[in-house]
Amino acid sequence: MAGIAYPPERALACEARGNQPMKVILRRDVRGLGREGEVKDVKSGYARNFLIPTGAVQVADAGALKNWERHRTEREDREKALQSEAEATAEKLRGVRLEIGVKAGEKNRLFGSVTNREIVELLAKEGIELDRHQVVLKEPIKTVGEHRVMVHVFSGIDATVLVNVTPLH
Repeated sequence: MAGIAYPPERALACEARGNQPMKVILRRDVRGLGREGEVKDVKSGYARNFLIPTGAVQVADAGALKNWERHRTEREDREKALQSEAEATAEKLRGVRLEIGVKAGEKNRLFGSVTNREIVELLAKEGIELDRHQVVLKEPIKTVGEHRVMVHVFSGIDATVLVNVTPLH
């Protein structure tokens, strides 16, 4: 089935209105698009209908781009500080070994499981503050023994923590 045939002047108007890329400056991290402070080209409909109303971006006109350039070094310095802090946290995490006692039945099968929330709570007791989404578990831990858990500290910086699950009878 063929598409609807519009008069040529209307077809041009539709094309000009909806499919033209628009330059925007990201005010915050947007999943699938980029990080705060980046300049991106997006479809104008996406910008007008979603990104601008939610405050995620600002249109990159001449004044906004000039302001963006002026603040670029400040953003880069802040990014470097966050990265060095993340590297220090990753170093701390690499030396951490967590012990957790959990009720277990026969054959050391746990009643319940150990989740990323419990691991974050144990890390907080060690003086390391993380968000539960930074602890990467494919599925909750359901067996006794030593488990390696990946922690995503920052973009490109990961650490492995040893979690030893012991049975409580």
